[in-house]
Amino acid sequence: PLMIAISLLFYSTLFYFNTEYYDDFILFSFLIGALPYTTYRYFEFRKIKKYEEIFPDFLADLSSSVDSGMSIPQAVAICSKRDYGILTDEIRKIHRLITWGVPFEEVLRRFSFFVKSPFIEKFVYLIIEANRSGGDIREVLSSASRNSKQLKEIERELKGNIAPYMIIMYMIFGLFLGMTILLYYAFLVPMSTIEGGEIIYGISLEGYRTLFFRLLMLEGFFNGLIMGKITNGKVISGLKHSIAMIVVSYIVFYFLGV
Repeated sequence: PLMIAISLLFYSTLFYFNTEYYDDFILFSFLIGALPYTTYRYFEFRKIKKYEEIFPDFLADLSSSVDSGMSIPQAVAICSKRDYGILTDEIRKIHRLITWGVPFEEVLRRFSFFVKSPFIEKFVYLIIEANRSGGDIREVLSSASRNSKQLKEIERELKGNIAPYMIIMYMIFGLFLGMTILLYYAFLVPMSTIEGGEIIYGISLEGYRTLFFRLLMLEGFFNGLIMGKITNGKVISGLKHSIAMIVVSYIVFYFLGV
């Protein structure tokens, strides 16, 4: 998709530059390049979040089994028989690797590498370091279980607190879109009729239409990236919001015949 997008962008610049279709080609090039990546990242992000939601339960069960006097391999064997949703297969892999003689620390590293979660990686690192230094693994597991649950609760609270800001960002964009349409029809169209095609500084109505269209696309793009930074701490995660606002702007812009 990325190569198709780049090819379309090059083609449109070469053959449609300064034509009425150029902006459309640019927009479609962006969507072709960004939509597949955004879709992939969205589902990957959801999967990681599911891992993170279940991981504290696994730590709690593992800690409980170790507290009862079991060794780590025995505790993992017990946990591998339980249902942890999307994490079940990974826990069974951990159990298989341990039974094959792979060191516990190496098994945890492989698990952390596979799930690709910074949240899980921190606790895995803590457990590995405690086990390596000869610390009380029972206390470490118990502490990791408590802290992971508390962190997820805090994360849920923050998400709830941030939700209103996301709504505000969408409202701001909707207001910008509405004001743009209003300015175009209530001011620029009548002015073009009076002035015989040219409005201000010799710019035609079509010139302003192109300007407003590009402003809306840029506003939607950067607004979405800001939302990604606010909600998840990653600019790239805001691409889905950017795409949503850009598509809505495009549909509204052309549906109203601007």
